[in-house]
Amino acid sequence: MPAKKPVRRAQLISPWGIGQMINFPKDESLMVAGLDLWEERFRTLDSAEEFRIKEERLARRLGVTDFRMPPDFREPGKDVQNPSLMIPFIRFPRWHYCTRCGHMEQISIYEPRKPVCPGIPFTTGRSCADLPQNRRQRLIPVRFIAICQEGHIQDFPFRQWVHNGPQPEGLHRLRLRAGRSSGTLSGIEISCECGAHKTMAGAFNEKILTRIGVTCSGDRPWLGEEASRGNATHCGKDLIVVQKGASNVYFPHVRSSIYLPLWERSVDRRIVEVMEKNWRYLTNGLDNGVLSRARFEFVTEYNFPNTPTAQQERYVDKMLEAAERRLNLVPQPEISDSEESYRRMEYEAILGEAGGDNQDFYVTKKYINEYDCRGYLAIMQGFSSIGLLHKIRETRALVGFTRLLPENGSSIEDKKNNIMLSRQIDWLPAIVVKGEGVFFEFNRQELNDWAIQPEVTTRVASLVRNYNGSRAGRGQQLRAITPEFLLIHTFAHLLINQFSFECGYGSSSLRERIYCNLESTDDEMHGVLIYTASGDSEGSLGGLVKQGNPDNLEKIVYHAIENARWCSGDPVCIDSRGQGPNSCNLAACHNCALLPETCCEESNMLLDRALLIGTLDVPAVGYFNRFI
Repeated sequence: MPAKKPVRRAQLISPWGIGQMINFPKDESLMVAGLDLWEERFRTLDSAEEFRIKEERLARRLGVTDFRMPPDFREPGKDVQNPSLMIPFIRFPRWHYCTRCGHMEQISIYEPRKPVCPGIPFTTGRSCADLPQNRRQRLIPVRFIAICQEGHIQDFPFRQWVHNGPQPEGLHRLRLRAGRSSGTLSGIEISCECGAHKTMAGAFNEKILTRIGVTCSGDRPWLGEEASRGNATHCGKDLIVVQKGASNVYFPHVRSSIYLPLWERSVDRRIVEVMEKNWRYLTNGLDNGVLSRARFEFVTEYNFPNTPTAQQERYVDKMLEAAERRLNLVPQPEISDSEESYRRMEYEAILGEAGGDNQDFYVTKKYINEYDCRGYLAIMQGFSSIGLLHKIRETRALVGFTRLLPENGSSIEDKKNNIMLSRQIDWLPAIVVKGEGVFFEFNRQELNDWAIQPEVTTRVASLVRNYNGSRAGRGQQLRAITPEFLLIHTFAHLLINQFSFECGYGSSSLRERIYCNLESTDDEMHGVLIYTASGDSEGSLGGLVKQGNPDNLEKIVYHAIENARWCSGDPVCIDSRGQGPNSCNLAACHNCALLPETCCEESNMLLDRALLIGTLDVPAVGYFNRFI
């Protein structure tokens, strides 16, 4: 976007993806349009190759060919490729009003700019009719909208609201006026030129719009579907009135994937990059299971144009050999949206020290006996190994979104259908971030022995009951949360906080990635990856990996655990039976264990530091108390 309305690429994946409203300066509210309009922009380019992202594993999971980065805006100039690209937006909410006279106007979603107050004369109150055209204010969007659980969104029905039912015939101009008590809904009055008037008091009551005969019209304005245009399918569900900036208006569904190497370490990095980029073309030419040499020769000539013929032939031979080994050694995974089975491949790759310095995934593994454990027995017995990830490439793709609830159980295809109309679009918006990380593999035997202790299961059961109770009340599927998961999750939060204290990292630049069995007990996973993947320079110079080396990591982990023994909110925090949203945390608050939302995979829920260090009454509930 140009400087007047700047949006970072990462923000267009989350939190401001397709279907979300963005509040720009000067009271302007725009909604990110669907992929159909994005596709029109890409078709105008001579080549969209620079925006393509190849991540085969994630593409198979989501059923697409590839991914594309949101285009960045470039000022036109000499040798500037693809200038003046902008993200398509529509204008929403449609209802706007004048802050001086209160005149309300419903504009088109395709209106290029905010309208100016037309200066309607009013018999009471202030009027802009006596002002010259150039001094009249631009209208600003109202803050009330209506959404439904199916993801639809529409304007608040002001005309039906003020008339307590169906809109009568005629134009019926409306006016919004806020009195001295405009901080409350009763201080905001909507009046009609016919004489009807009503405040906004009670507008947020349950099923209030259904009582006046208004239900969801099925509007999806980001896709151009509106009941007023006759191209929306009536939904009929009850509408929920919210403010446009409410947190439950938009929940982006992002699927992330860590790149796993599919090539042997001996393969030259340049060859890996060329084959990753052209893999689909190279393997589509199989003849009776044999790769087409002609395709490899074409790709070689295109990517190494000034190379001598003999050298090009060697490149072709190396590429054919690497491709044949990959096809023989790496079976194609089944397409599944199971996060647990998807992460198992990453878990095994980390433990197996996959990758190399010539690829975007490089792991070295250190066993616990390599660390100095004098005074740091938690490191010695609490973990089995530490993985140092020198290189990580993470792809984050926007699949869809929901409203009201973070998850509604819809399939991947249903999610994708909510951000595009055309079935011919075979890509999704995504970003790629590179970083590094430290992986902790917990001691499986010690963890299993701790998790079956009666005091542990009793404490965990109360937290899981709170968590699943809130999910059941929203009609969501229950989750089988285990003590191991809660321990690993809380440990990750405490460690991220400690890294930010001792190493200078901003906590928002670090993320957690939990590897733990919740769906299946086969092939147990007990680990967590703390990594830098913020899309900027933080974490790109080896700082986090250095902290994972012996003589550094022992102190950091030890201090993280010891600092968890006291919170400034104690004894209220440690003795809590439920705090946070829907009481989904126990001993965890902003003073000890909560993190910025970008760091946490569970929205700062399912945390309890007592599982690490115990309580004053029951110290045995703490996992690390077994060793310290």
